[in-house]
Amino acid sequence: MTSIKLCPFEIKNKIEILREEMVRIGLNEGLCSAKTIKVSQKLDYYIAIYISIDHHLNEMNGI
Repeated sequence: MTSIKLCPFEIKNKIEILREEMVRIGLNEGLCSAKTIKVSQKLDYYIAIYISIDHHLNEMNGI
């Protein structure tokens, strides 16, 4: 995937959009469809980035 140049707020919004898209596709095409899986993988990618950023910010703030 390409490098991400979004702020945490934008990443959180992207996660929500992808989650809704994954649910919609899953309901229409099935949870095991190639499209559902592809969106799920993209969602996992953005969640991992968000968690990494959140963890880094917490470390910087001593949390």
